[in-house]
Amino acid sequence: MSFTIDQQDSYRVEVSGWDKSQDFFVEKTMLDWRERGIQEISLQSTLREGSVVFVQLLSPLAKGISFPVAYQAVNVGPRNDSGKSRARLEQLHPRASYRDVMALSSGQTEVA
Repeated sequence: MSFTIDQQDSYRVEVSGWDKSQDFFVEKTMLDWRERGIQEISLQSTLREGSVVFVQLLSPLAKGISFPVAYQAVNVGPRNDSGKSRARLEQLHPRASYRDVMALSSGQTEVA
């Protein structure tokens, strides 16, 4: 017998960025962290597919200072009956600089 447990953790966060109308917003909501690392939020503000938002943890679990993390909105859904739209988030990571890429491609083992 096999069964799947749908695990989900929710965290209180503050989300900021530019909405579909190019207006800056700051909104408190819940970040739902589902299995396989899927992260979703529901917002009053409507996001554009591919827009960048910053998410900062507000939970008491964040001891000390919590820094905003950059995410890209993917799979933005339509507004539901409560007037909120749901979006899946993917964390953005810094790209290597041109100098670092060239150093690695030339065979250097250490990047300054």
